[in-house]
Amino acid sequence: MNKLLENLKDKLQDRRTSEKILEITIAKLEKNLIHMENLNEARAIFQKASQVTQTQLSEQISGIVTSALSAVGFPYSFVVEFVERRNTTEADLWFEQNGKRKKPLDSCGYGAADIASLALRVAYWKLDGEARNVLALDEPTRNLSVDKQPLASMMIRELSRMEGGLQFIIVTHQKALAESADRLFTVVKENYISHVTQKEIENAN
Repeated sequence: MNKLLENLKDKLQDRRTSEKILEITIAKLEKNLIHMENLNEARAIFQKASQVTQTQLSEQISGIVTSALSAVGFPYSFVVEFVERRNTTEADLWFEQNGKRKKPLDSCGYGAADIASLALRVAYWKLDGEARNVLALDEPTRNLSVDKQPLASMMIRELSRMEGGLQFIIVTHQKALAESADRLFTVVKENYISHVTQKEIENAN
């Protein structure tokens, strides 16, 4: 389990290396364009750079989500495939198992889709570079089976400790997820009035 979580954090930290490679590649392309007179050749180079970027994004996002699925016990690899449709680039998302692909909501169960959705938000945050270090989640594991709830809670806790200081604010009724929090607030409604209290957590780190 710890190895899977470490792998997930490593995938998230690979972004800097990929960005540096891409930055150097684009700089070289811009330098070469100064000496080019053939517009078609220039266009081909930019298309190639775009393909490189898409490949890097696909690998990084796929790696992050696949690691998250593995950490919670799902046997799927996550695949991001960029395709051209109607003169625009779109991304198809797949779960892959034993060489067969299926849509995340087709015969995979909504629990796996919950984890993929959460991991995609983390991937977007990590790749954006300008996003705030807070993710607000409303029942992110609502469809997850009871036996997988503790694994998902552990994964989220580990993600909150990674470099960059990502903070999760989670609304949940799931006991395992609530008990893994650093701070826990309970909301009780009485006579149409909501009362918020902070609850002490044993062994909170």
